[in-house]
Amino acid sequence: MKIDKVVTRQAVVPLGAARGGSGATSLQVLHVTVHDIGGESGTGFTYALTGGVEGARAIVDNLYGPRVTGADPLQWDRLWHELQAATHRLGTGVATAALSALDIAVWDLRARAAGLPLHRFLGTHRESVPIYGSGRATHQMSDEELIAGALSYVEEGYGAIKLRAGVLGLDRDVARVAAVRGAVGADVQIMVDCNERLDLAQAQRLGQRLNDLDVAWLEEPLPSHDVAAHALLASRCPVPIAAGEHLQGRFAFKQYLDQGAAAVLMPDAPLAGGITEWMRIAVLAEASSVAISPHFLPELHVHLAAATRAATWVEHFPLLDDLLLETLSPSGGVVCPPDRPGHGLLWDPDALDRFSAS
Repeated sequence: MKIDKVVTRQAVVPLGAARGGSGATSLQVLHVTVHDIGGESGTGFTYALTGGVEGARAIVDNLYGPRVTGADPLQWDRLWHELQAATHRLGTGVATAALSALDIAVWDLRARAAGLPLHRFLGTHRESVPIYGSGRATHQMSDEELIAGALSYVEEGYGAIKLRAGVLGLDRDVARVAAVRGAVGADVQIMVDCNERLDLAQAQRLGQRLNDLDVAWLEEPLPSHDVAAHALLASRCPVPIAAGEHLQGRFAFKQYLDQGAAAVLMPDAPLAGGITEWMRIAVLAEASSVAISPHFLPELHVHLAAATRAATWVEHFPLLDDLLLETLSPSGGVVCPPDRPGHGLLWDPDALDRFSAS
């Protein structure tokens, strides 16, 4: 195998009403295709909810792509480190996002060439993974809409749901979680995501109140760069802390592990360094008895969770749905990775053309 060429394209997808807790109303996607000389190909991607994907595309087009052209994708681990070294002085940021997109494409290419689904190519630990519902709760919803969204997930067989907090004030946020708890009953797990909106005192008070509602975890309560504050909160808060959707690279996650700052890590493969780095982070988590629950993108992350001992949940969130021909179909609260070779994402070529930014 040799890489023949790397092709990029960019899409901008309007999301309509704000989705999730970030309030994002549009999605930028960098789509990368790696072709080998035998005619096989693999696809990867990274994304942004706040703009800037053009920078990642420039790095793939002008630096990473030319460096891997003619290379053997079976030597990818060495190539991955060489590419990271080439942009080391730029730090992480868009460089890591660019490497993530290319990395996912190479893993897809390798698994497809082997005729194996990605989770089997990586080494399957489980045939299905529990999934929680995250895409039907926003701060803009009324209490009635919030409850309806939660109940719709329960009716579809989900055993857990995620709500948002951090915008409406402590009492109002707690009241909304309590209302949902009353509607779904005691057997459904509830996670609460604050999208980095609180300070330490606010997070401590919220955690104490949520503990009475049997909340499974408190996610992103503080700015992600403040590891020490997360560690202090974790030592005081009765609800487990989840963090990591904005962290890049295993060394950032290692800081959380070293300081006991989170009980659940949430790496996002298209942002954190690709499949290569995601699997390294998962090993570090397992060695620290910390759970992994990937952020967003269940169509990709179900493979990684199925191949990881420390994984607990994947997250249902309709981020890429407008660009895909097929999404996952949970049943009985779990989801199974597709058996197609590679990661199995079926991109909609018409949608990619329709939303094309170039």
